[in-house]
Amino acid sequence: MPENWPLAVILAGGHGECLRLENDYVPKLLLPLGEKPLLEHQLAWLSRHGFQEVALCLGYKADAVRSYFGDGSRFGVRLRYLVEEAPLGTAGAIKALGPASLPEDILVLDGDVYPDTDAARMLQFHRDRRAAATLAVHDCGPGEEHRECRRVVFGPLRAIVDFPDYHDPPQGVGVSPLWIISRFLLHLAGEAAPSDFLRDVFPVALRRGELLVGCPETGLLADLGSLERYVEFKKLWEKKTRK
Repeated sequence: MPENWPLAVILAGGHGECLRLENDYVPKLLLPLGEKPLLEHQLAWLSRHGFQEVALCLGYKADAVRSYFGDGSRFGVRLRYLVEEAPLGTAGAIKALGPASLPEDILVLDGDVYPDTDAARMLQFHRDRRAAATLAVHDCGPGEEHRECRRVVFGPLRAIVDFPDYHDPPQGVGVSPLWIISRFLLHLAGEAAPSDFLRDVFPVALRRGELLVGCPETGLLADLGSLERYVEFKKLWEKKTRK
């Protein structure tokens, strides 16, 4: 395990992080896959890659998540919680954890993602380039229409030079829901309003001359953000695990 391993943060705040299953709204972190909720699979993935501390940024039905996972010791990690009383945005939520208490590098994962990719490889990619942020990226081509595709534009050596403010057509290179950020970027997050990395922080960082890079997505980062995608993935996952 590399030294100075970063904190992992899972973003799952707000009403948008729930899906309606039958007659109830279920936090996406608790979506069942087999006999385990999604978050348990996420924590197992993080633990396999050496992460010992994970912060959960929660919103609606946060108590249900805390009741099931407690301090995280049953799952091989230490959990800390932030419950948003109002939407803070992706950057605002992590900043609310207290930058002074955070390590130099922070891995950020969306709460509606099933991950099975090489986090150690991505961290090494980030540190080799001494980047302010490393974003997993993927091709937005045919067959990728189901994924949200916030595009990026590359310069030399996979350095990101722009985040075009449009989504259609779904072509080019898009941002995946897994990043590694350097702690100092949190100082670029606004104080009074919700602050988002893609909309607010990353563009400001580029204008300041900070290095942001794209790391090609490997393995699996399955987006379960809608009922249709969750049902489709669940069927494929159950079929695979029965083999």
